[in-house]
Amino acid sequence: MLFLQITSAVTALTLVILALCLIPVLIELKKAALALQGAADLLQKEVTPLVKELRDTVSDVQVITGAAAANAEGVNMLLSELGHAGHNIRMINKVLGIATDIVANAPAWLTGAKVAGRYIADRIIKSKIRG
Repeated sequence: MLFLQITSAVTALTLVILALCLIPVLIELKKAALALQGAADLLQKEVTPLVKELRDTVSDVQVITGAAAANAEGVNMLLSELGHAGHNIRMINKVLGIATDIVANAPAWLTGAKVAGRYIADRIIKSKIRG
């Protein structure tokens, strides 16, 4: 019976020590739970306007994207016309290059024409003198 009393006393003492240690832990857990609840409430208050602003921003981006897509066809047409203008400018440049070559070679052509003209004139004169 003495053994049962000693065991009961040790068990009771252990439960008292456990309760003394457990009470501060439970108090700290309660404080932590309250702090967590406060943080969750604050986060909820902050997230709601943030989500609203994010939705507004996404809506604005959709409007801008839609406007850009609508203008994309106009931009494509402008770029196509610029390509045609570039092609025309290259063709004008080619023609001007040919004209410049002709003008640059004009003295040679004139000299050649003068020489040919004199030669023909000499031949005509000689043929009239002989004949």
